[in-house]
Amino acid sequence: MFKKNKCNKCKKSIEDKYSFCPYCGSKIDDRNNDDWGMLGKDDNFMSSSDIMLPAGLNSIFNSLIKNLSKEMDSQLKNDLFKESKEPRKIKKDGISISISTFGNGPPKIKVTQLGNNQKIAEKEEKTKKFKSNLFTKEKTKEFSALPREEPKTDVRRFSDKIVYELEMPGVKSTEDVSVVKLENSIEIKAIGKKKAYTKIIPINLPIKDYTLSNGKLILELSVKN
Repeated sequence: MFKKNKCNKCKKSIEDKYSFCPYCGSKIDDRNNDDWGMLGKDDNFMSSSDIMLPAGLNSIFNSLIKNLSKEMDSQLKNDLFKESKEPRKIKKDGISISISTFGNGPPKIKVTQLGNNQKIAEKEEKTKKFKSNLFTKEKTKEFSALPREEPKTDVRRFSDKIVYELEMPGVKSTEDVSVVKLENSIEIKAIGKKKAYTKIIPINLPIKDYTLSNGKLILELSVKN
């Protein structure tokens, strides 16, 4: 014998197997059926707050949820900044700068010169400012005590520089030489064994370098373009 329910709307008795009244079509809400399936009576998922886990498993479940959230955040960040793992190149004034990153390691930076390296080197050389070499107090006193003489000078001109060769016999070291760039000239002083040398070059050109070899001072001046 089938169990029977009563329709709340039309009040007619109906068998328990019906979910809707066969007479008026109303839904039967008071059926006595204890097996509602996995999703419950109203076919709704239970919220996370309704999930009851055995003691100890609740903390494990929460830890797994947090780790899953971190993994999703990390993947999202990797997708958003994926382009940062690709080498980026910036070109400026004849120099290529390559920046690349790999994993969590520090970025690697590589600088490469472009174009004619010789011209770049020459340009950098011209921009260097020469630092005047002044005598110390002791050298100034030693220079003042010796008789002075103007050295014999030879000038050679090149496309990119002018070279002065000054003969200074008895001068042994560049520490005994003073080269000072003045406003419109270059002042040269040197201390020899028995005499001092002095020379004023009336030229306003940048000083590239100077060397002393076998009592001869070689002074190189840059030519302005």
